[in-house]
Amino acid sequence: MKKQYLLNEIWGLTIGGAFQRANVYRGTQSEQMKNDFKRELKALIDGIAQHYKLKVSEKSHLKNIEKITEFKHECLALHQLNFGISQKVLNLYLKYLWCMDEIETPPHFPVDRIIQQELGIKKIQPWTQMKTEEDYLQVIQKAREKAKEIDCSLAELELMLYKRRSS
Repeated sequence: MKKQYLLNEIWGLTIGGAFQRANVYRGTQSEQMKNDFKRELKALIDGIAQHYKLKVSEKSHLKNIEKITEFKHECLALHQLNFGISQKVLNLYLKYLWCMDEIETPPHFPVDRIIQQELGIKKIQPWTQMKTEEDYLQVIQKAREKAKEIDCSLAELELMLYKRRSS
């Protein structure tokens, strides 16, 4: 019961973090329609997250993000989520599960404006507008270089940068 409570709270934080400023919904959608969408999306994400109990390769991780972009729903502005929003939903949810020791270290982290600033990226691309894997991987490559300098995983790097900016 306590674990399920925490997982529900994590899902709420994930949706809040991934959909903020993203204008994902088409016009004025009913709360029922939005709730149906979020319930279906959660089922998809939970199914994907089960694979992360074991180490997942970057290639598989990218395919999982793509699966989310292929998920269609009539309440969405473009009938589906773009790559940037999809990565944020999956990576944020995985980050929380990893911090709870529910899964292995995820291959990436949630890419957003703040992490791009922390990485010193000069030309910041809004994550809500990232349409391709290539846009996303430019940020991941910059993070990979930084993580190599300090000998840590990408997920650990993001936690360090997050801690530094929230202190």
